[in-house]
Amino acid sequence: MTGPDHAPEPDPNDAEPGPESQPGRDDPATGIDGATPSTGSPKRSNRAGEREEALAVQEAALGSSSQESLLRLLGWRPGDPLPDDDELAPAGDPDEEPDGTDLSTARPTPDPRTREATPDVTGAAEDPGFLPEAEPDPVMPVNWNTLDAERAEQEWWQLDAFVYWLRDDFGLTPQELPPLWHRHTELVWELSALRTSWLAAHTEDAHPGSPLMWLRDLGEARRRLRDWVQRCGTTLTEDRPTRRTTWPGEQAATSPAPVAVIDRAADFAVFVTDDIARRRQIEVEAQAEIEQARARRIERLREAWHLPTPHADDTGQDGDQLEPDATGEEGTS
Repeated sequence: MTGPDHAPEPDPNDAEPGPESQPGRDDPATGIDGATPSTGSPKRSNRAGEREEALAVQEAALGSSSQESLLRLLGWRPGDPLPDDDELAPAGDPDEEPDGTDLSTARPTPDPRTREATPDVTGAAEDPGFLPEAEPDPVMPVNWNTLDAERAEQEWWQLDAFVYWLRDDFGLTPQELPPLWHRHTELVWELSALRTSWLAAHTEDAHPGSPLMWLRDLGEARRRLRDWVQRCGTTLTEDRPTRRTTWPGEQAATSPAPVAVIDRAADFAVFVTDDIARRRQIEVEAQAEIEQARARRIERLREAWHLPTPHADDTGQDGDQLEPDATGEEGTS
C-alpha cells in the first residue's frame, strides 16, 4: 500500500546509496535526517583493535617468556617497539601479561648492546637498575713503616678525620690529644690502632657487644695518651717534640726547640706533603738498588758460565759491525 503518508520500503537488492546520500557524511555521529547510522564502528574501537593486534604481533615475535623477561630487564615494556637484535639470551621466566602501556608514553627502546653489562640474575626483571652489591673491604691494621706513598696519603687523611670526630664526640682535652699529634709517632700509632678497632667493632657482621668492648679500649687508650703527652710536654699552643734517649756509643741527639702552634690544619697539610715526598724518595732509591742488584747477579752468572759480555752497540774496536763467519763464530769484516 502506497500513499503520501507511507514511504516505499527499500529493496535490499538495490545498489548502495551514493556519497551524496550516505548517512553521517555531514555529521560523523548522525545522518542528514539526524538518525544514528546503523553500520560501521567508532574510530576509538578501531584504535583498540589495532592496539590488540600490535600486542599480539609483539607476543608472537618474542617467541618465549624468557626473551620477554630479558627485554623487561633491559627496560622494555609491552607497547614499546621491539629491538632489532633477535639474538637475546634468556634471563628468567616471569610469565607476565602485557600491562597495556600507552604507546605515546612508552619509554625509549634501550640499546641491545647494553645487555652484555646486565647481570644474569633470576628474579631481577622487575628491577631494571638491579646491580650486585660490592663486598666491603676487610678491616686491616695499618703498618705505617711499610706504607707506600699513595696508600700513606689516604691513611693520613682518613686518620685525621677520625681524630676530629673522636675529639668532638668524646671531648678529648689537649692533655690527651694535642693539636700536633701527627708529629708524635707514639700518638699516631695509638690513634691509628684505635681507629682500626672502631672500624672492626662497627661492621655489619660484628658482634653486638663489640661497640662496648671498643669503649673499654677507648678508656685505656685515653690513659696512655695522657701519659705520653705528659712525657713530651706538648700543650695546646706550644708543641714540644718527643725526646729521644741516647744510648752509649750513639751520637748525642740535640734537643729540638719548641714550636708555636698557629694553624693546626695548615701544619697537618705540610706534614703530609713532606711525608709523601719522603716515601716516594725511598721508593725510588729502593727501585734503584733492586736494578743494581739484578745487574750484579747477571754479571756473576756470565762470569760463571764464561759468556761474552754484550756491548752497547755490538761493534769492534774500529766501529765495524761484527758478523758471523762460515763456521758460525763472530769475526771482524
